[in-house]
Amino acid sequence: MTGLEKKRQLEQILIDKVLPLIDRDYVLYGLPYYNNVGDTLIWNGEIELLKRAPHKCRGVCSWSNYPKTVLPDDVMILVTGGGYFGDLWRRAWQEVLDGIRPNRNHRIIIMPCSIFYEDAATRTADAEYLSGFPNLTILARDKASYDYARKYFRNEVMMVPDMAFCMNEKYLVEKAAKQPERGCLYFCRGDKERSTESVVIPESDYDTHDWAPMESLLPGERRFNSLMVQANRLWRISRALRDRAVHYLYRRVYRRVMTDSGAEQLASYKKIYSTRLHAMILAVMLDRQVYFIDNSYGKIKSYYDTWLSDCSVVKPLND
Repeated sequence: MTGLEKKRQLEQILIDKVLPLIDRDYVLYGLPYYNNVGDTLIWNGEIELLKRAPHKCRGVCSWSNYPKTVLPDDVMILVTGGGYFGDLWRRAWQEVLDGIRPNRNHRIIIMPCSIFYEDAATRTADAEYLSGFPNLTILARDKASYDYARKYFRNEVMMVPDMAFCMNEKYLVEKAAKQPERGCLYFCRGDKERSTESVVIPESDYDTHDWAPMESLLPGERRFNSLMVQANRLWRISRALRDRAVHYLYRRVYRRVMTDSGAEQLASYKKIYSTRLHAMILAVMLDRQVYFIDNSYGKIKSYYDTWLSDCSVVKPLND
């Protein structure tokens, strides 16, 4: 199965399983207003899926600025997906736990996520806390996370692919059509999810990079920052007006800068060795040959085993 065929297959699963859950107007909380391209790809997929829903978005917030207000009874909460469910990226997950507290009885969906805890006591406390949310559903994006959630959490749990697979196909095809200018990329993350095991790249010549915005400030980011200065001045007129302008700029400008950067970075290589889950996912959707190197707790291999093992363009490094 080619990368594009796999993208279509997993997108259809998301349409079939997730879209019916969105049965009323909603808010989309926890958006990635930061320079991790992978989380931006998730956001892109969520936007594309939600375009199919016959309901309205009634509000958004960033990952670190959840509103403390109680929502109307007919509005549900969608929490953007990713890899922060647990205690490895505790601040981000604590923001979710605190942010949904005012709406304990609302319909809440934690969008497709990986789950990992180092500390059993923290896991037990979180499971007890979430058991007090009677209408909360956890969408796990790989079998290991699904089994873990079923074992330790009392909420409804479903298994679906990562939301990035709902990204706009026309956009991906256009980026994939670019002739690769470079040979091999070792896509190497440098944070605490990086495995401590030694990695040997079976190529004599290769570039080593993480996501481009994590290495240097992009021209598009400079433009965005300039526009943000203007948006923040609206505070003098109205806080609500300033907030609307900020959210607009993140969705219309920053999101596009991050997405274009990631797609163009990976499309420019013939072959990729990746330590990041979403570099692997994006490479698959761009139909580039990619070999994955697992992260510190098995997230990438679990995702591959769950959804990608029959895709011809992706393999483990040791293959």
